[in-house]
Amino acid sequence: MKALAEIFNPDARQAALVTLDVGRWRAMEVRDYHKLLDAVRVTDTAPEAVLEQFEVARDLMLYGWFVYEFYTVASHHAYTCLEFGLREACKVLAGEGNPCKEVKMARGLGCYLTYLKRKGIIPDGRYDKAIEMAMPMLRNDHAHGSNTLLNYALAMPTLEIVADLLNVVFGSEKVSGHCQT
Repeated sequence: MKALAEIFNPDARQAALVTLDVGRWRAMEVRDYHKLLDAVRVTDTAPEAVLEQFEVARDLMLYGWFVYEFYTVASHHAYTCLEFGLREACKVLAGEGNPCKEVKMARGLGCYLTYLKRKGIIPDGRYDKAIEMAMPMLRNDHAHGSNTLLNYALAMPTLEIVADLLNVVFGSEKVSGHCQT
């Protein structure tokens, strides 16, 4: 735990981050970081509960500026939020049916991704096959305990991909407007 007098200081590992500002490189500041995170959003057509959980993931990313280990927690929470959002979308499409039974997979992120792809909600080729295969594995790695420590450069793309997937799914006419908020 950080000393009380240090809690508002950036984690020392943030000193390596720089940004280009009017033709000059300078050390990144929390305001720069906040601006980057502010651009990563989920459509307001997503259910309110999904939006709330995505905001938690963004907040965890923001506070990673101060507590480096929060990047890993933020990444895990982003995957959890994705699974939650995709499960809600599957409920809309499957009604009383079981989407995982239909795709012959165990319940979870992999099932929901596969089901939504088969239904045409997530377009084929939108994501590299390796990313699609890695997401459930990475989610499970975080969920079942791991000593993995992510940095900003690894956690931020996770947040961006999760936001994009949720935007694709809840931007679909077949899903948006049918979810309970």
